[in-house]
Amino acid sequence: MALKEFWASIGRHKTRFIVSGSGRPVVLVHGLGGSLETWKNNFNFLSRHFKVYAFDMLGFGLADKPKIQYRIGVFTDFLEGFLDAISAEKVCLIGNSLGGLVSLWFAVHHQDRLEKLVVESAAGLETGARYVIMDFMGEWWTMESLKRFYQFVYYDPSKVSEEILELRLEMFSSPEAQHAYKSTLNMPREWEILPEKLISLERPTLIVWGAQDKLIPVKHAYQLHKLIKNSKLAVFKETGHIPHAEKPEKFNEMVTGFLKDP
Repeated sequence: MALKEFWASIGRHKTRFIVSGSGRPVVLVHGLGGSLETWKNNFNFLSRHFKVYAFDMLGFGLADKPKIQYRIGVFTDFLEGFLDAISAEKVCLIGNSLGGLVSLWFAVHHQDRLEKLVVESAAGLETGARYVIMDFMGEWWTMESLKRFYQFVYYDPSKVSEEILELRLEMFSSPEAQHAYKSTLNMPREWEILPEKLISLERPTLIVWGAQDKLIPVKHAYQLHKLIKNSKLAVFKETGHIPHAEKPEKFNEMVTGFLKDP
C-alpha cells in the first residue's frame, strides 16, 4: 500500500486513514482487532476504479482508544463521523466481519448515505464467534495463540503471514487496546434486532462469504441473502473467514464489477 497517512478528527477522537483514486467514494471497514492494513491486498486494485478510503475504527489500529463501553452504536457513529470528516455525502461501504456488522447497522439507519454495500463474513446474526475467539485468546493474545487462531480462520493455514501477526501484536500491546478489544467482544447485543431491520434495506448489496468459514458459518450468508431483498450472494470455495485476504484477486474483481454495475 505504502501511501501517505492522514488524520481525521471525529468528535473528541482522532483516527488514521489513507485515500487513493478518483470517482465514486468507497470506504473499507475492517473487523475486530483489525486496522487499515487489513486491506493491503485490495486497496491499490480498488483505487484504480474508485476513490477508496481505509481507516482505523475507534479502539483499533492507531485510532484513539477511549476507555468506554464499546457497542454497535459507538462504531456506527464513528463511521458516520468519518464520512463527515472526508465530506462524503453518499458512499459505497465494504465491511468485513465486525466491519460487516457495522456496515449493515449503518445501512439500516442511514440508508440515505449509502449507494451500495458489500458485506463479507459479517458478524451479527449469531453470537458463538465471540466464545471461539475467547477460547483461542485466553487471558490475552500471544504470538502462538494468535497464529493458531489465524490458522483456524483461514482455509489454507500456509497463507497466514508472520508480518500480519507481528503487526497485530504490536497494535494490541497497550492496555487501552486490550480494553477496546475485550469490551467489543462483550458489547451489548443491541444488534440482535438486525434481521427485522434488514427487511427495509433497499440498497444493492453484495454478500461475500467463505464456504469453509469456521468462525461465522456460511449458513448466515444465506440468511442475509434471504433478508436483504436487493442482494447478490457469492460463496468462495476453499475459503475461510477472510475472503479478501485469502482470495484477493477474485474478491477484487467481483467487488469492482458489482460496484461498477449500474
